Amino acid sequence: MAALFKSLLVLLFAGCAGLAQAAEPALLTRQVPGRSLDEVTERLTQAIASHNYTFVRQQAIDSRMVPVEWEAKSVRIVYFCNFNKMDAALRGDLRTTQVMPCRITLIESDQGVELVVVNPAWISEQWNAPELQPHCLQLKQDYLAILEETSL
Repeated sequence: MAALFKSLLVLLFAGCAGLAQAAEPALLTRQVPGRSLDEVTERLTQAIASHNYTFVRQQAIDSRMVPVEWEAKSVRIVYFCNFNKMDAALRGDLRTTQVMPCRITLIESDQGVELVVVNPAWISEQWNAPELQPHCLQLKQDYLAILEETSL
């Protein structure tokens, strides 16, 4: 399930961006073995706050698309934002609304929880937007730090 979901994310964003070769990977991932979705979500919200971001909300991947009792219980999206960074990025290019607020997808399996996020540096490469690259590289570093702290 996790591999299928990741493949679909890559295809979706690759299709939106055009299938250009990129130096950056499309997805940033981290595995958290032996933990439940709720435990990892709690650790993620703590890591978000410790990196100067604000938790916005969380939801099932199919929230509002199916009745609540049918929602996927093993795939959750966590939304968060640093509003100063978002403001600076939006002033540079309104296309950044496609990747903001920030979001990390959590996929629970028998092995634990996998954290998956679309790499903003990959997106800026696909857009051929050099003016956004510094913002996207910084956001990538923030994502990696948050993923790392969550997986400890």
